[in-house]
Amino acid sequence: MAYKTILVSLNDVPRTEAMIDAAALIAKTYDAHLIGCYVIPAVKIYPEVGFAAPTAVDDTRQQYFKTNIAVVKESFERQLRQDGLRGEWRTVDSLYSEVAPSLMEHGRTADLIMVSQIAENPVADIESELVENVIMESGRPVLIIPQKGALVEVKSVVAGFNATREATRALFDGLPLLRSAKDVRVVWVDPYRERSLSGEMPGAEAAEALARHGVKATAEGLAAGDSNAGEALLKHANDLGAELLVMGAYAHSRMREYIFGGATRHVLAHANVPVLMSH
Repeated sequence: MAYKTILVSLNDVPRTEAMIDAAALIAKTYDAHLIGCYVIPAVKIYPEVGFAAPTAVDDTRQQYFKTNIAVVKESFERQLRQDGLRGEWRTVDSLYSEVAPSLMEHGRTADLIMVSQIAENPVADIESELVENVIMESGRPVLIIPQKGALVEVKSVVAGFNATREATRALFDGLPLLRSAKDVRVVWVDPYRERSLSGEMPGAEAAEALARHGVKATAEGLAAGDSNAGEALLKHANDLGAELLVMGAYAHSRMREYIFGGATRHVLAHANVPVLMSH
């Protein structure tokens, strides 16, 4: 397995160069076809409220993305020429007032979707739920590039694993990146909570399966203490100097994570290393 079609979302205009650099690195590594996707959202229409109130139309977001299309496209195409990459630019005139639906439609035929972590106070007017919606509904692995940090050659990886469907999907969706790494840690957070699943050596069976794919993997347990699993994995990745965190997304319902907090939401908000997530 290799990533042969990669789609990168370029709607986070202030991060154009960072996203293009990251996407070009992955495309060069796997000799992949790179698609730069830029969505022009539809205008927002607010239905009339009250007997005499007119329907309100807001085209602010649409105009923002139309204004910036030329510079983003030129940066992307320049990178393709500079690196000798195969690829294409796609301007998507969306029927939706949000970016995510059209991004997912185009991303479903890619091997990997790359998105920018949403800034706390974004300059680009992108919906705050874009990343989690793409993870949950695209059916593809999603590589999230953090606001504070960049994608570099992946030599060390922390892969969270606890035998759930989501963690399993992420682990094997990440195979191309894991194969190229020199050190892969399959980390089971608080294995004592699921002793019937984790066994005597938590994650060992997953590490052995990865080894058959040529991945240099070791398994280990990790105590979260007062942290949630996402916080513990992210801290462990930082302590080890890992260039990538791999984990499943939303093993619990999104509503539960909204109310009680959870691993996925913590990592989406606080990641400072690239994260590959699958659902």
